[in-house]
Amino acid sequence: MSRMSTDALESIPLRLIIIAIVASMSILPAAEALDGLETREFLRRAEIQLDRIVTTAQILSVQGFGNVRTIRLDFSSGSDLGLDELRVGDKPGGSNVSSAVLVLNNGGLLAKTATNPPCQISSRGMTALVCRMTTLDLRMTATMENGTSVIVVEMS
Repeated sequence: MSRMSTDALESIPLRLIIIAIVASMSILPAAEALDGLETREFLRRAEIQLDRIVTTAQILSVQGFGNVRTIRLDFSSGSDLGLDELRVGDKPGGSNVSSAVLVLNNGGLLAKTATNPPCQISSRGMTALVCRMTTLDLRMTATMENGTSVIVVEMS
């Protein structure tokens, strides 16, 4: 066997080690990029669902008392960022009476507020509906409470 053939044969393990090192170095950035995509997808879906809550409340407010809608919500997340709790509405006169607020597990907040038309949203007990479940059906009913139009929210 010639010297070149022997050198080529001896260099194969070294080449394989280098390839393995380079491949393993690319796994971490790829995993981080995937987590970033999953985080962005969760935030996009969360914004859409908060908007659905507020828009449904506005529609019910315009349609008048007695109207009911149920919407399915899914705040599940494939990333480290996720739902801590969902707060819908507030007590009459409360700062979030026209809002849906998503509290994230990192302390951040996402909020949507009904402004045009404004509407009051409360739970059956005239407080904020607070939920920690990632998937739920939210029943929304247009009612009259003490002469005021209120959208009552409850988990169904």
